[in-house]
Amino acid sequence: MARVPIWRKASSLTASPISGGITNVNYRVEVDGEAFVVRIEGQGTERLGIDRQREYQCLVAASRTGVGPEVVYCLPAGGILVTRFIDGRNLSAEEMGRPEMIARVVRSLHLYHTGPPFDGLFSPFRTLEDYLRVARAHRAPLPGDTGWMFDRAAEIEAVLRPAWPAALPCHNDLWGPNLIDDGTLVRIVDWEYAAMGNVYFDLANFAIHHTFSDAQDEALLRAYFGAVTDLSLAQLKLLKIIAELREGMWCMVGVGVSNADFDFLGYATTHFDRYHQAVDDARVSRWMVQAAAGA
Repeated sequence: MARVPIWRKASSLTASPISGGITNVNYRVEVDGEAFVVRIEGQGTERLGIDRQREYQCLVAASRTGVGPEVVYCLPAGGILVTRFIDGRNLSAEEMGRPEMIARVVRSLHLYHTGPPFDGLFSPFRTLEDYLRVARAHRAPLPGDTGWMFDRAAEIEAVLRPAWPAALPCHNDLWGPNLIDDGTLVRIVDWEYAAMGNVYFDLANFAIHHTFSDAQDEALLRAYFGAVTDLSLAQLKLLKIIAELREGMWCMVGVGVSNADFDFLGYATTHFDRYHQAVDDARVSRWMVQAAAGA
């Protein structure tokens, strides 16, 4: 707190830890009656694909849309980020899957997807390759069929690549704790993986984190695009498969480089199991054909 210039003359300054972080340490800081969040990065987070300078640039852009929190101070070299505290609440998976809440989340997605451009590029497929390299280097307990899983992912990429949409600002980490309902707008925090990317992956990432059903997937597409087409559904469904693998591989990196008190292996098992279930879905071949036809 002593390193934050604007607080040096504060007459009242107190801090208390915020629980829930996995790879970082977070505090709520009260300064002369105003509330802020101080985020201090954990060790080894760069191996998870996090670029602090890029995160800062993306967060500044997201804050201009009203979706991201206001940036108060940033020291990327020290992994220190100060944002204004958002007074709101996280929503349960059940609440998040309701049509009216899906529509509210989509409103927030639209705001930053169509807002100021972000810094950097994000590809879930290149991220998977990076995670595999780091996980192997740290001898993480990779599943025995990792090669098979990556082969299936390569097949999906080959089908999706010709119809890959133009890159737009994306968050790429839309799990429950990062979404806060302030009563007016669904605000989004933790922009560590933000960059210019594929909006369908943003939608897929959001959908897997809230275990959306077929009906909820269609509701998400309808809310975002106004209609559901064979191509849009195929892209969402196939990228949900990739999103599951990305989560599992993120854990394989985490178990090798992080000292956080988090069940990386248990979380990985959940997403690897869901990846297998998704790949085994009898409709995958149809989605592959529809995605290819859309190109």
